[in-house]
Amino acid sequence: MSIAYGAVGGFVVEVVVFYGRIAAWQAARHRALERNRRRKQLPTLDKYVDPASDAMAALTRVSLGAGAGWIFSPQLTGALATVAVGASAPALLRQLGSARTLQALITTTHSGSEPAQASEPAQAGESTVLPGEAEAAES
Repeated sequence: MSIAYGAVGGFVVEVVVFYGRIAAWQAARHRALERNRRRKQLPTLDKYVDPASDAMAALTRVSLGAGAGWIFSPQLTGALATVAVGASAPALLRQLGSARTLQALITTTHSGSEPAQASEPAQAGESTVLPGEAEAAES
């Protein structure tokens, strides 16, 4: 059940994101109608919604929600808590990954060995954006 409720949480977030895109399209159409009454110049929906990429993002978000529901199921009591974990899955899993990286860094530093990649700076032109940060910037 935790997996299903987590997936529902991811789906809820994706519905909210989709609504934001539809609302932006609606606002653009209303602005265009105020400026010019000709319907030929109204913005089209395909400028705000890309079915292929949006479907992949939705599938990924629902999968992350399901995974988070499964991972955190021993700590969760109740359906609402599991839906909330599923909704916040990208942030929770990113934080969990950061905590493990930090713990590995501390462990290797205390053992006297060099951390594998923690001390290497990013190459010029290399992106350091974490998964999910781009979607947070869009919202």
